[in-house]
Amino acid sequence: MELEKEPRKPTPPRTTPQEPSPPSKIYRAQPTETFLPIQRRYAQEVCVVMGIALVVMGLVGFVVDNFLGAHLSYTHNAIHVASGALSLWFGFDSALSAKRFSYIFGTIYGVLGILGFLFGSLGIPSIGSLVEDRYLWKPIPNVLELGTIDHSLHILFGVVFLLGATLTFKRYKKI
Repeated sequence: MELEKEPRKPTPPRTTPQEPSPPSKIYRAQPTETFLPIQRRYAQEVCVVMGIALVVMGLVGFVVDNFLGAHLSYTHNAIHVASGALSLWFGFDSALSAKRFSYIFGTIYGVLGILGFLFGSLGIPSIGSLVEDRYLWKPIPNVLELGTIDHSLHILFGVVFLLGATLTFKRYKKI
């Protein structure tokens, strides 16, 4: 007697739900926001902040003769407003142009302050406060006169611009 072999039928896959296996690693929720590091320069921030300060100083100088003790003539105020506007322009431009502007402008302001102390002499200004100044420098008499406070502010501005040009930091940008 011979047994007849029936062709074998494939077994159907199981349809019962299987329990998931426990994770071998602990998974943490991914943050919904991604932060990318970007390299920025202080020069841009310095240009913007110093630009605002110079514009404000120039505009206030048109109203107040002796603002912060400086000898502010109309020419001096116009120079402050123009240099502040330039600083703002480069501050909102690229990091490279802000850096270059900060180097150039910081050097100009620093040298201007040092020259004021070197070439200044005892005198009474014809602009602003009429108090005797030990380091009064008159590059253009009766139009542009710089005193001790002016020289100190110019050196301070120069140092801030030069520091802004040389320092860098990392900031994270949300995307």
